[in-house]
Amino acid sequence: MIVFLAGLNRYNMILLSSAALFFLAPMVIEVVSSRADSVQPTVAAKSAEAIAQSILAERYCPCGCGNFLPGSSKSPACFGCSVGKAEISRVRERLAAGRIAEDIIKELDERVLVDVFSDYTEDGLPEIWDRAKRVSSEYDQHRVVLRPLGATEDARRAIKLVECARTEGMFYIIHEALIEHPGPWDEETLIELATERGLVGDKIAECLKRVDIAAQMAKDRQHAKLLNTKNFPAVSVNRKLSPAGEGALRKAIRTFLIQGTI
Repeated sequence: MIVFLAGLNRYNMILLSSAALFFLAPMVIEVVSSRADSVQPTVAAKSAEAIAQSILAERYCPCGCGNFLPGSSKSPACFGCSVGKAEISRVRERLAAGRIAEDIIKELDERVLVDVFSDYTEDGLPEIWDRAKRVSSEYDQHRVVLRPLGATEDARRAIKLVECARTEGMFYIIHEALIEHPGPWDEETLIELATERGLVGDKIAECLKRVDIAAQMAKDRQHAKLLNTKNFPAVSVNRKLSPAGEGALRKAIRTFLIQGTI
């Protein structure tokens, strides 16, 4: 081999080098592309989180407490409120789905907030939830938030599941699935529901054991008490109790659209 190489002139050496590059180039490109692909999701995730932080940084919790959104670096921050948490998940999950920041901000600035006070386990929830979303969307208002109270062990188990899903960026997927779920509400069934929609069963099972929803339930129950009703599901429009009928909801939404913001 040494003798062979020694006998090559400069022109032949160039040809050999070119041939080697020809065969090696695809492998080099593949390695570089592989590295780029592995870096790109990380960069995109960091970029999306930076955008989310910039959107959420100066926002107050829409529950009316006068504090910043839950977990905010601003003081004081709302603690545990479902409506504030939903606002945060709305931003992060819409960004992850490819929505642009301007559209998300426009949605957050809508004048109407509809709260549905009900556990996932309530028989009447699916009908009222669908109606609230449909009527709100007719007026280009999209902030309809469930305020679960955790009245039973089954109800609390469902709340825990959606909180575990929230940490995985899948709050709204599991949230809507639970509203449509007719039962039963045991842990095995709920984990099966979650895994069918893309969550990892073992991870969710572990999360269900440690997730703490006490502060969240306390806040939602406090806000429900302010409505002065014991009948659930109950609906409020901009924190004022409204009959859940279609005509009454339309009237309440129109009133607040005319009056101004929350």
